[in-house]
Amino acid sequence: MSTVRVEDVTKEYDLGRTKVPALRGVSLAVEKGEFMAVAGPSGSGKSTLLNLIGCLDRPTSGRVLIGDQDVAVLGDDALSDLRARTIGFIFQTFNLIPVLSALENVEFPLLFRGGRHGGRARALEALESVGLKDFAAHRPDELSGGQRQRVAVARALVTDPSLVLADEPTANLDRANAGVVMACLAEAASARGAALLVATHEEELARDHGCRLVRVETRTEGATTHGVIAG
Repeated sequence: MSTVRVEDVTKEYDLGRTKVPALRGVSLAVEKGEFMAVAGPSGSGKSTLLNLIGCLDRPTSGRVLIGDQDVAVLGDDALSDLRARTIGFIFQTFNLIPVLSALENVEFPLLFRGGRHGGRARALEALESVGLKDFAAHRPDELSGGQRQRVAVARALVTDPSLVLADEPTANLDRANAGVVMACLAEAASARGAALLVATHEEELARDHGCRLVRVETRTEGATTHGVIAG
């Protein structure tokens, strides 16, 4: 069974009297332990697709299934619970809490879920897995951009999610640090058995780390442009 299935999904946004399509007729599946990269130009709908899969938005039509659960039928509380139990997020801008140390940032999702027992040890183990155990006491402003993103990766993995979503996680990094971050993600897919879905415009980097690559293309019909998965 696929960890994620997207079935003929369309997403439109209402702008006053105008409906603006972002995605149209998108289908894909991501398996447990698979590392998939979704590539495409800016404005093609990559972030929209991740938001739909991450239960941060709802499709206009079609279905998004996490496991065998159609997320469109869930209420807000059930969606929040599904996100907390199942999904780890990694953002382009890191989204670390500036007043907390690296270790405290990684531990935070465990505290949020009420799992205080053993949380510090699990957070330290997650930091060690991305090569930052010696930087546990450092605050984000004492870390490089690549180190901050590795902290963000550790934070996403510490709850052992079955699905990890990363939106342009290497966009603000130099080539060397981008490679380190992608290697950490690839290791998470192979060692932890998580399904990883990464939105990126760096196709070569994705191929270098064994990603299955799909492309979102922009197509124009009439006066509107939307994203579709390329064949």
